[in-house]
Amino acid sequence: MLIATDFKPESIYEYAHELIRMAFPLAEIQVYTIEDPDLNISIHHFYDNNCIKITGSITDTNKLVKICRYHKLSHDQIENRKNINRNTRRLVFDLLSAWNGKKPSTYGILTGVRPVKLIHQFYDRGLNNQEIINRLSHDYKVNYEKSVLMCEVANNNRTFLLSGEKAARLVSVYIGIPFCPSRCYYCSFPGAILNDYSVQVKPFLTCLWQEMIAVGELLKRRNLLVQSIYIGGGTPTVLTLEDQQKLFEILYDWYISEATVEITVEAGRPDTLSVDELRFFAGAGVNRVCINPQTMQDNTLKLIGRNHDHRDIINAVEWARDAGIRQINMDIIIGLPGEGPEQYHDTAARIIKLKPENLTVHTLALKRGSAMAMTEGKDNLEDKIEIVENGIREISQYLIEHGYLPYYLYRQKYMKAALENVGYALPGNFCHYNIKMMEERQTIIGLGAGAASKYVNYSNWSLTSFYNPKNPEVYQQSLTRIIANKVDNLGVVH
Repeated sequence: MLIATDFKPESIYEYAHELIRMAFPLAEIQVYTIEDPDLNISIHHFYDNNCIKITGSITDTNKLVKICRYHKLSHDQIENRKNINRNTRRLVFDLLSAWNGKKPSTYGILTGVRPVKLIHQFYDRGLNNQEIINRLSHDYKVNYEKSVLMCEVANNNRTFLLSGEKAARLVSVYIGIPFCPSRCYYCSFPGAILNDYSVQVKPFLTCLWQEMIAVGELLKRRNLLVQSIYIGGGTPTVLTLEDQQKLFEILYDWYISEATVEITVEAGRPDTLSVDELRFFAGAGVNRVCINPQTMQDNTLKLIGRNHDHRDIINAVEWARDAGIRQINMDIIIGLPGEGPEQYHDTAARIIKLKPENLTVHTLALKRGSAMAMTEGKDNLEDKIEIVENGIREISQYLIEHGYLPYYLYRQKYMKAALENVGYALPGNFCHYNIKMMEERQTIIGLGAGAASKYVNYSNWSLTSFYNPKNPEVYQQSLTRIIANKVDNLGVVH
């Protein structure tokens, strides 16, 4: 389907585009007039004294749906912008719902990655759960089930959000190791497939050590303490034991202190793990590892490009337990090709038997640039949406019945059924880093390729963001600029 859009002013694009894409996931959306589109969508603003009229229409050769609404303007320009944005999105949402006969998303007009941040803002204003659910329904058109879920997540993680002087003195650190032994079928991450360790990894690590030491020196000067460290990727467990030891030497010289309560290693690929490596991690203070099967179905593991089977996953978990790792996270993905209710339930049951402290349930996102997107195309977005929705709902209930609590939530573009990813944990085992990173109420310093740094102004919770290049070679070439940026931004964290 080809959709032509007419936005006046053009800034409406940023309000409306994501909602239109959710309503028509298979369509090509053009933001200018074209000949013979399958559908025309028009959204216009008209101003008259202290009022704005918002009109919207969807037409094809046989059908017309049109909505027009009036809204009063205030004297506050900032508040006006927020209200115009929200009212435009509500009109677009209602227009799309009327055309398709169903709502484009259970999250209403919320299209961002971190919807739970809004719940914390409501709590900051003193609203209770019922008041928040009412606001989400009326102002944001979120359905009841998702409103309850977001409130539950926010209630579970709110005590981990610090404020005042204590918050300003603590930061968390992410270290990105952008190499994998192979690329998964659904993955679009532009990091390198590891073919030659000395040629690819060694030069990258030389730059990473420089960045870590430069930033570590600055943290010491600013008297900033590191609360949590997350070593991710890519697959950081592709590093040799010698290089892992060097990494932790620098961490202990500059980052780890009595204030450090959590160190996570993304050990996501069981085929990269060994008993010796896990014992080293435990001895180095790592208290959380992620061993991520995505599924426990061997046929699916082979299909998505994993170099292991479900027995390797079980072995890796047992090795981590024997090594003394206190917390284990396991990821699963709902919506992988060829899977349905029987496979979802079997995977969940097998993982529950391993008793991981954390379990993250992902909805498959068909990412641009992935082999899956190029092979199967957009049609995969529409495939078995109801099965995926029911699978997410049933797995959630299954985990709650086994004592797990939802404690962080985020969304991605191109997710099946416009759903969410939810992290669950047994009580007392919430991941500090996941909460701080997701709710954006602590400065996060990203080191290495593809790492994001987010500097928080604690007086108003505003953010300044900076992203290291994802490509390892570009990262190495940009090192001077990367370090200078962190020096500038850490110098004004308050």
